Amino acid sequence: MKPRLGRPSDVEAVTDVIIKTMPLDPQWNYRFPYRGKYPDDHYKYTKLLFQYFLDPSYDDWTVMVVEDILKPGDKLSVVSFGVWDVSFRNKRRFGSDYRPQDPVTDVEEHGGKTRRDANHEHFNEFWRGQIRAYKRFFAPIGPEQIHLQILATLPDFQRRGHATSLCRWAMDLVRRENLKDISVMASPMGADLYNWLGFDTCGTFYIQVPGEEERLTLQAMMYKPKLMKRFMMVPEVDAVCRLM
Repeated sequence: MKPRLGRPSDVEAVTDVIIKTMPLDPQWNYRFPYRGKYPDDHYKYTKLLFQYFLDPSYDDWTVMVVEDILKPGDKLSVVSFGVWDVSFRNKRRFGSDYRPQDPVTDVEEHGGKTRRDANHEHFNEFWRGQIRAYKRFFAPIGPEQIHLQILATLPDFQRRGHATSLCRWAMDLVRRENLKDISVMASPMGADLYNWLGFDTCGTFYIQVPGEEERLTLQAMMYKPKLMKRFMMVPEVDAVCRLM
């Protein structure tokens, strides 16, 4: 299926994909260990985040979705999607003083700071660690890049090429816009797909609250556009490729 632009009306479907897919990734349990006890909070604030991402006025972000048929006789439904930071457009328009939109902070300011499904110490360290990693590995490149924020496919629809099609959409965008790269903070589940698609590993970094033994291991990865390259179709690993 060919990716299409996500719409505000897709928010319930996208939220459903995230809630069913992300528990496969260790970072979800790390940040939201109490989601089973507080499912209403988990759904509410996950949906709120995607309302921002899908809002056309939040044009620093692009959500692309892929549809498929859940059951014979059903209509097409969203089964896979990706969220990209495309703030390079507004940075080109408004210059170096432009302040990018931040949906995660917006959720925090609309009740997210008190959500009961989260371990807030882990949640905050997760974002601090990613900010540090971004500054180290990607910020020196400058604004002419896009960042893959989230990529997820329903478990029953993995290995069908949906995540690959979403990544290739981004690769085409990089070439059309003459950008320098796509960056991503990859979980172990996504690294195989990225490697196959031609991403390079820039380095490994860890998310860990000081004094704790528990930690997350992530890979900073980058795709730089090359001359036209043919990819052989092989079974993909396309579960969770990026983190919220």
